[in-house]
Amino acid sequence: MDKEKKNLLVFGYGLGVVAAIFGIAGFLKHGVQPVQAVFLLCSVIFTSVTALNWQALRPGYRGWMKVAHVIGTVVTTVVLTIVFFAVFTPVAVALKVIGRDHLGRKADRTAKSYWRRRSAVEWEKQRYLQQF
Repeated sequence: MDKEKKNLLVFGYGLGVVAAIFGIAGFLKHGVQPVQAVFLLCSVIFTSVTALNWQALRPGYRGWMKVAHVIGTVVTTVVLTIVFFAVFTPVAVALKVIGRDHLGRKADRTAKSYWRRRSAVEWEKQRYLQQF
């Protein structure tokens, strides 16, 4: 089965199942309402179209993927912005206030070199063969 067919089948059957879940849940919670009937009808339509002619779902799938891409871009941007300003910024400010420099970026004018001496143990062959 090629990737496009698989994606269209998952899209069609997935929408059918989701619409059925909404219809049944609404029926159980609110009783018989027109909205639940519409969900169940959509479920039957999506499932039938997928079973009989899955190629007919191609335009709807492409449109949905464009919308999903936009939603993903917006959500990713918002989430990463929130994480950056809510996590990294306070940590950076706290480290700056207490004077910590974990990267060792402070310049030492009296130092002859910034090279770090390694002990002989760190250069053993066995250490490189069994890293974990």
